[in-house]
Amino acid sequence: MPLFSIIIPTRNRASLLQQCIESVISQTYQDYELIIIDDGSTDTTEQMVTMISDQRIKYFKQQHQERSQARNLGISLAEGRYICFVDDDDLLLQDYLQDFHNYLLAHDYKDVILRTGYQELKGETKKRMALYQKHKHKNPVNFAAYNMCGVWSLAIPSKFLIKDQFPTSFPHWQDTHLILRLFAQYPFVQLNNHNYIYRKHETSGSLKDDGATAFHARAEINVAAIKDLFTSQKELLSHFLPTQTLAFLKAEKYIQYAVNAKKIGYQKIANDLYKKSKEEKIDRRLWKYYISFLLS
Repeated sequence: MPLFSIIIPTRNRASLLQQCIESVISQTYQDYELIIIDDGSTDTTEQMVTMISDQRIKYFKQQHQERSQARNLGISLAEGRYICFVDDDDLLLQDYLQDFHNYLLAHDYKDVILRTGYQELKGETKKRMALYQKHKHKNPVNFAAYNMCGVWSLAIPSKFLIKDQFPTSFPHWQDTHLILRLFAQYPFVQLNNHNYIYRKHETSGSLKDDGATAFHARAEINVAAIKDLFTSQKELLSHFLPTQTLAFLKAEKYIQYAVNAKKIGYQKIANDLYKKSKEEKIDRRLWKYYISFLLS
């Protein structure tokens, strides 16, 4: 049995996926399996993956069912004791697994969620993003709610993912939905490194322009997922988060999409999302977004 199972969901990103796979194969720690779940690609993804000669790579294809279903399928197929999720357009530095292993080896392979920091790559510019710090952040749940955490920054004991998995009803914000549930229940350790490269480009996240209707719908689906988590897990999360967190997350998501909608040229949608964000009355925490919106 491999120590790690790396799960990559993918759809129609053959070129980016190839670069991602190469960064996995280049890991200094080699005791892993790589599970690629193709979520109904219609490009050359299957041909590209099957041409790579590496017995650790396992390729599965499903009908298009979105990322949550693909990741959950990967969980059901994984044989590793710890599971890592990698996005198909991102990259791993060569010590991503090695640093996880070093900690686990030194602590008798305990059941704990480990996190690496990540570097945001936009064009040629790299920026190291926040690490969890006990003296600064109240608890891991609070950190993940108010900072981008990313399931791809984690090594999660596979036993933790038997009960808690990705919500298949939501194609967006599904990783934070899972992370907050996991952090509220299990031990967590932040490693002092930045071994994951998160690439921002025109087809990623809220930057993707697939038409006005779809863009607006993505914003509302994100907020629906936030509402669902805080409704279904209210008692669990209340021990870790201030009461205004739900309002903050809704306001933040709306203004993020409003800013990007205005950049793309969807002025009517931008104004609607800006108004919805302001209705949550979280102006002080999000003032930079509001200024960016008004000045853009």
